[in-house]
Amino acid sequence: SFEEANFSQALRKNISRTGYSKLTPVQKYSIPVIQAGRDLMSCAQTGSGKTAAFLLPIVDRMMKDGVTASAFRKQQEPQCIIVAPTRELINQIFLVARKFVYGTCIRPVVIYGGMQTAHSIRQIMQGCNILCATPGRLLDIIDKEKIGLVDLKYLVLDEADRMLDMGFGLEMKKLISYPDMPSKDRRQTLMFSATFPEEVQRLAGEFLKATYIFLVAGNTCGACSDIQQNILQICTLFNVGGERTIVFVDTKKKADFLAAFLCQVNFPSTSIHG
Repeated sequence: SFEEANFSQALRKNISRTGYSKLTPVQKYSIPVIQAGRDLMSCAQTGSGKTAAFLLPIVDRMMKDGVTASAFRKQQEPQCIIVAPTRELINQIFLVARKFVYGTCIRPVVIYGGMQTAHSIRQIMQGCNILCATPGRLLDIIDKEKIGLVDLKYLVLDEADRMLDMGFGLEMKKLISYPDMPSKDRRQTLMFSATFPEEVQRLAGEFLKATYIFLVAGNTCGACSDIQQNILQICTLFNVGGERTIVFVDTKKKADFLAAFLCQVNFPSTSIHG
């Protein structure tokens, strides 16, 4: 329960403000592991509360350690870096973090591609304890020497299967190979995902201590049981009055090609990606 977690008074007040009343399974098992200082690979379905599962114990530790942000350093040294593959997800994590640190001196910052680099730097220079970032923008800011890693205590990878095996593996290896990045024995690494295939578990071994905990909450390979899925085979496209259709494809090029093709055959269409 929240009471058994022994969170600081400031965090308990913020939890109450957010309306959280009961821990989800992934939270009640992840929080004690993180509080014990263990590395964690946690597998739970989308919507099961993974964000709070890692943010709550990290923010609690920062509050108890008296961490504060300083706007006077030329290079900020966050205690926690959270990396996720998309701007939508990383911004969502940032907004949750901001709720949990409300009224404290802990300062979360979010940076991602598409945001002007100068704006990202300005946000960081105002003080940064928790940095929420997409991989490309994170490496860019580190290369510009606006972020230092010597004080890093927590490295969190959300949607870790995508971070390690589907497009961002090289960026993540570059991140942990920076000279001032604490070794895996001197930092706490946390990975959260809805799936952890065997190949991803093997890759994760480069990031995690040998004694890491592997946590499974619910069915790791199937779809969430709370969602009803209907598959319809479409032979030909047709206009259905005012109803709209969203088509998901796997590449930017295919999205643009499909939208252009549909417009040519008089189906008003547009594409969005990146």
